[in-house]
Amino acid sequence: MNTVSRNSQTVQAVSRAMALLKLLARHHEEGVRLPALAAAAGLNRSTAFRLLGSLVQAGYGQHHEDSGIYRLGINAMQLGLTAMSRPPIVERCRPLMQAVARATEDTVFLVVRNGDFAHCLHLEQGAFPVRVITSLVGSFRLLGEGTAGQALLATLSTAELRDLYRRHAADYTSKGFTEGRLRQMVQRTLKNGYATGIDLITKGAYAVGVPFEATPTHYAAISVGAIASRLSEGRRAEVAQIMNDALRKGGFTPFF
Repeated sequence: MNTVSRNSQTVQAVSRAMALLKLLARHHEEGVRLPALAAAAGLNRSTAFRLLGSLVQAGYGQHHEDSGIYRLGINAMQLGLTAMSRPPIVERCRPLMQAVARATEDTVFLVVRNGDFAHCLHLEQGAFPVRVITSLVGSFRLLGEGTAGQALLATLSTAELRDLYRRHAADYTSKGFTEGRLRQMVQRTLKNGYATGIDLITKGAYAVGVPFEATPTHYAAISVGAIASRLSEGRRAEVAQIMNDALRKGGFTPFF
């Protein structure tokens, strides 16, 4: 075998392993079995099994012998924790968030989907003297609880939404969210082209949020939060447009 062929095979193997690693991340909470992984990655079972074995041996995957379920391994977690000290997406989004904060004069939040949760990574304060709370940075909330979480909820398929609710039915119920209410929130977001919410996290605060592709198949959202009087019905669509325009200028693809 010549050098070009060997290099090509190596690149292909790495690409396939990365695809499996992304699938493990997507299904980390509930776990996923070999047949589903192989099918989703477009691989035969023997190839998927061999690559998964390499990931497990390197600590980037974990295999539960009794159930046959695969999840992310501890080294994958360590990589994620290391990246969280300076998330690349924050560095990339900070300029566009600052532009939105200048244009709206209100606070802009960056939230990424982390499994079934919305993780607030960063905020940029606007010039308006009344500020919404800043303690959200670093917090995790179930998808749908906050406005950015509502925006992320709208990126799920009907089946994904149903499964999400079933996994966390007790938590959603305790917060007053029925499965029907989640569906209504998604329908409203899809109809408007942005998510909205009042008093979802802070009394008297309103927000508008839009989802976007952080990476292919992985979504994040930005939202603008302010006191309710600053986000009248007429201004919400305008603010959503400002955010989408800033995202496009920053090289991202808005969901709507």
